Amino acid sequence: MNAGRNFIGQGDSSNAIVAYTKALSIAPNDPDLRLNLASAHLLAGEAEQAIREADVALQLEPNAAAAYFVSGSAYLRLSKPEAAVKAFENVKKIDPGEAATFFQLGMARMGLEQWTEAIAAFQEGIRMDPNHLHSLAHYQLAQSLLRAGRSDEAQKLLQLHAANSEGGGPAASAATFEKSKYIQPRVPFRLEQPRRDGIRIRFVDATSEILREGATRYAGPIGVVQAHPGAVNHLFVSEPGRGFRLLRNVSGKLEPDAQLLPLIPGAHYSRLLVGDLQNDRFEDVIVLGDKGSHLFQFGTNGLATDASSLGELGALRAVDGMLMDLDFTGKLDLVAVDASTAEVRVYRQYGPLHFTNITSASGIPASLRDAAHIQMEDWNRDGNMDVIVSRMTGPPMLLEKRRGGRLAPREITNGAPGVVFCAADFDNDLRPDFAVAGEEKITVCFNGGERREIPCPGARGIRQLVAVDYDNDGWLDLWAVGEQVRVWRNQGLGGFQEQTAQLGLDPWTVGAVSEVHFADFDGDCDSDVVLALANGGLRYLRNEGGNANSQIKLQLFGNRSNASGIGCKVEIATGGLRLLRTVHQLPVEVGVGNHQNVDSLLVHWFNWAQGAANVRVDCWQPFFAGELTIQEGSCPYLYVWDGGRFRFVTDILGAAPLGLPVSEVRYIEADPEELLWIGNDRTCRARDGKYQVQITEELREVLYLDEAKLVVVDHEPGVEVHSTSKLAPGKPFPGTELVALRNEHPLLRAETLDGRDVTEALRAVDGSRVSPGRPRIPQLRGLAEPHGVSLDFGAIDASKPLFLVMNGWIRFGGGMANIAASHDPSLPFPFPTLEAEVAPGEWTAVPVVVGAPAGKTKTILVDLGGHLPPGTRRLRLREAFEIHWDRIALMERAPDAHTTITSIAPNEADLHFRGFSSLQALPSDSPLTPDYDIVSSNPPWALTPGGWCTRYGDVSELLARRDEGLALINGGDELSLKFDASALPPRVAGSVREFFLRVDGWDKDSDFHVAAGAQVEPLPFHGLQDQRYGQEKRPPFPSDALHMKYNTRWVEGTVLRRAATR
Repeated sequence: MNAGRNFIGQGDSSNAIVAYTKALSIAPNDPDLRLNLASAHLLAGEAEQAIREADVALQLEPNAAAAYFVSGSAYLRLSKPEAAVKAFENVKKIDPGEAATFFQLGMARMGLEQWTEAIAAFQEGIRMDPNHLHSLAHYQLAQSLLRAGRSDEAQKLLQLHAANSEGGGPAASAATFEKSKYIQPRVPFRLEQPRRDGIRIRFVDATSEILREGATRYAGPIGVVQAHPGAVNHLFVSEPGRGFRLLRNVSGKLEPDAQLLPLIPGAHYSRLLVGDLQNDRFEDVIVLGDKGSHLFQFGTNGLATDASSLGELGALRAVDGMLMDLDFTGKLDLVAVDASTAEVRVYRQYGPLHFTNITSASGIPASLRDAAHIQMEDWNRDGNMDVIVSRMTGPPMLLEKRRGGRLAPREITNGAPGVVFCAADFDNDLRPDFAVAGEEKITVCFNGGERREIPCPGARGIRQLVAVDYDNDGWLDLWAVGEQVRVWRNQGLGGFQEQTAQLGLDPWTVGAVSEVHFADFDGDCDSDVVLALANGGLRYLRNEGGNANSQIKLQLFGNRSNASGIGCKVEIATGGLRLLRTVHQLPVEVGVGNHQNVDSLLVHWFNWAQGAANVRVDCWQPFFAGELTIQEGSCPYLYVWDGGRFRFVTDILGAAPLGLPVSEVRYIEADPEELLWIGNDRTCRARDGKYQVQITEELREVLYLDEAKLVVVDHEPGVEVHSTSKLAPGKPFPGTELVALRNEHPLLRAETLDGRDVTEALRAVDGSRVSPGRPRIPQLRGLAEPHGVSLDFGAIDASKPLFLVMNGWIRFGGGMANIAASHDPSLPFPFPTLEAEVAPGEWTAVPVVVGAPAGKTKTILVDLGGHLPPGTRRLRLREAFEIHWDRIALMERAPDAHTTITSIAPNEADLHFRGFSSLQALPSDSPLTPDYDIVSSNPPWALTPGGWCTRYGDVSELLARRDEGLALINGGDELSLKFDASALPPRVAGSVREFFLRVDGWDKDSDFHVAAGAQVEPLPFHGLQDQRYGQEKRPPFPSDALHMKYNTRWVEGTVLRRAATR
């Protein structure tokens, strides 16, 4: 490494490349080494090689500004300005403090003939370079000004440049602006290596003490079952010929439970899977066998129920399997290897514990008919768990999980042949690898392409390979069981060293082993071992000495992800140690060497990573890792200036989602027009003669805004004016009109369906809300157990033009919850419905579309005119959405109300970066409400829709009219709209003035299930077919030229972390 740096200092890039290449043979997955090699290739004029190495560095370190800089510089050398712009925009976002970035960006913009953007880039770079170290930047700025038609400014710059430089206009070389901190050699991160000699450990046979006389009676398959609270490890076992039984952990001893669960006579069982299948905080058990399978449901009393007859699971004959959330819905499905055909089968949960075979729709190739074993790993690190399948011949196959789609078969490029394998991160580079038992050896195949072979005579007799950190040093070791038990300790760069004899396991005279499990049963902070013998019987080996190093136990508590956290990843960094562990099964016990505190602990849940800093290591007290349920996708936020601050009003365009599925075969129909109440003349005040509205995109979304107008209504006192906008189940939509109402009918009594009096709570908008009694589990966010309210307004004259006026908010579930709900046919239609009582206890449906508030607090209308049956006594709402109602009133249309409506376009519209607001601490019946004054530069999630977005600055031209010319506003952006107060007519004395905002557009988030959710394109348009979003081609419009002009800002789909937080 030092040799490479010395060669760079001498200008000898060729020898630097040799030195760095040699270093990479030792540490192929070191991002700093990759970046140094990329820079050396750039300096050597080898642009394509520089890009290749920079791309590898970005795979290892996605937020590396230097890698983007090298890549962008190389693209400039190759005359590929568009790719260069993307790279330099990413550098600017991560680290906006380097002048060279803006100069290179300016050069790339010139290559695209984007003169306005080039001018802005050069000007910013020059501002940051007051000593004029890059005099050529002034010349390039002048050239850009000339091409932009600003000749006077250009001539002044050229004259100034000529006066400050010798000779004529300077000649630009490819490397003119490359000199920067980004191409300086980097000192690599030193990954903490395990001690070569390690700690002294013995595995002592304590079978007679822990299992006692039952040891010979029990057999595999076995599995560890955790009981909450305390995460105590119990053991689930089989008793051949009798049934299955739970062995309860009582002070470290495994005592048989009285309950014996049934088995199939004569069946051979090969795999036992444990996980919370119902998200009820109790682990359930699936047992796979050659004559059928079992599902045992555990409940609050600790007893199990045989639920095998539900769905198709009982008939499944399988030899291997795993639980995983394959369809990204927060519930566990089953992937299994068929015992008869050696095919991979996928069973999805349709409703709790109802498993159905969906293999034909899963993407698993029909040609895969020699499967042996399966495991999941996020092999390509895209955040989606993939499936790795070993085959009877050849290397394992990768079934890559596509975003929102099927599995796609891929061959692993450096895979070695073998049937028995395990996948894990063996070199602590935060990427999964795998080890496979082959002919007389075990081959460790690293994700970066390297292989390492471990001699192992008799390897074909191995029945199971397990990656486990038995000595808690933070590095995963290898256990192989079969005819023998053999163990190799991971020594990092030193390879794998066999420790079988040193651990007291050689010779192994007990008999062949079919499987092995690890868990700290005795609570002494190291993982003990339970082995199932191939011919029956169990052996318990106590780990003595492993607790000389530290161990963290994690108790995962999934709320959006599955409750067990299976398929999630745990990432730990402290000092020079960094590691990543995929949760394949419970328990989660992670060694961290001699560290007593952990700098960072992250759980990569299915949506985004959450964690803690400065975690004290205490293995006697499990670290509780609960998944937060903060919404990462919903709608843009709306604020208005109230005279003292920007007041949060609500969110917008909640009824206009793009590509948001309600099921796997249907998208929600989008209503792009919305008219929202934003306040009155007391809560909306002019500032410097202008009314100011802020629209922010603070979630994992992109906003497509076509038009925004301020609508001002003056009306007489005693009249209420409300918008007809609301969330409807589908077309036809209610339109965006304003309705004047008067004559409120007093609410005499309101009560919930279970008889609770809520009259006072619903009489006025006062923050006292009526909420669902039982919301669904967090994985079904936005839904609730059926609930409702009956409303008594006294005698109702059905001939009058009546309207229900309903104020409240709905919790959106998003694509993940929608798909999960669509898999459970027992869930009712969630939208509110209305019934009328025509006689005591006799209710009839009212044929109206009630709808729901389109997001956070809004008022919706239900037109009852001509729809109520004669003699209506009371009204009743029923729903299964999580809607919180604040006011429900009955009023009459006021056609003769004296109202004046004025609509004005913004005279200023400025788009800029702002950030992401913190949330206010409010009661649970309040919507998630942002605090405008507390802002962070970085969001917690890792993905956002990527693509070309609207450049920052004035965007008035895009919003002036509805013309399909869209402002594309991404996460962290803010649109400031100012409306000239002098454009409004004077308010008539005695009248009331209220303000509305009319918006026209769409919103799309990055939920796994949203069509094209990872990218900005394709752009929507009025008249698009919702069910074909992502497939239907956008027709040409005259306003397309605006997109060419304005959509010049590149946003990377991987969230790039900004250097500063404010």
